[in-house]
Amino acid sequence: MIIVKMNETTVECSIAASELHEIGLTPEAVISGAENTTSFFAQLNKEVGAQLDYDPETEVMMMSKNMMMDGSVRIFAVKMSNDDIQKATDRIRGAAETVLKMLTQERVDEIKSKTGRDKGVALNEVITNVTDTINKIYGHGEQDEIDPENASFSYQPLSEYAGYMMEFDNLEDAARFSKVVQKLPIVDSALYKYKDRFYLMAGLMSSRDSIIYDMRRAGVEYSEMLTVNSPEAMLIQEHGECIIAEDAVVHLADLAK
Repeated sequence: MIIVKMNETTVECSIAASELHEIGLTPEAVISGAENTTSFFAQLNKEVGAQLDYDPETEVMMMSKNMMMDGSVRIFAVKMSNDDIQKATDRIRGAAETVLKMLTQERVDEIKSKTGRDKGVALNEVITNVTDTINKIYGHGEQDEIDPENASFSYQPLSEYAGYMMEFDNLEDAARFSKVVQKLPIVDSALYKYKDRFYLMAGLMSSRDSIIYDMRRAGVEYSEMLTVNSPEAMLIQEHGECIIAEDAVVHLADLAK
């Protein structure tokens, strides 16, 4: 495991999947905080606390866990003082107010008044906007203040990888979606069937807002549901029937009329 102090309040920890397997853990268990990871996180908290001079009486330690494309796990540990807590809660309050404005009764009534595919598209659009707003709570703040030039190491930032899952009523809709997004930087994709529904898993490698927007817009338009980095995807992968194991977007796009 590599632990790097990025500034006085933030530490980045990277651990390979092979290292986790050596101590009897899996990346999925670490991400979900499974019971058998208790000792692992206890040791990690101890090491990170020493790096940041953490005072548990007056400060809190927050961790974000991300699984990378190669199966490794990257963890950001952030020490928060009372001032940091105030800033974080102010962001949450602002996001909550924005969500309430998105979900007015008038907007709900407008969705309910629609029929057919238009109803699903309108609902998915609201869900996507709400999800994006909530994600912004974690997208600004402590990690934005990291200055790579003044950190105690040199590195190249990793490209942003996000795992998308789209739900479809039929293969035709999945094929039309794939036709639209096939030119986007999708690095892996697979198609599953679960309880008479089709689920397309697609890994998008990009941090460009325009590309992310195109991916999500296509998902809202052609799929019944779109989620990003959702734990439900593991359920589908575990219990669903794998129809296309690799390059599903490419194969499905070839089927589109």
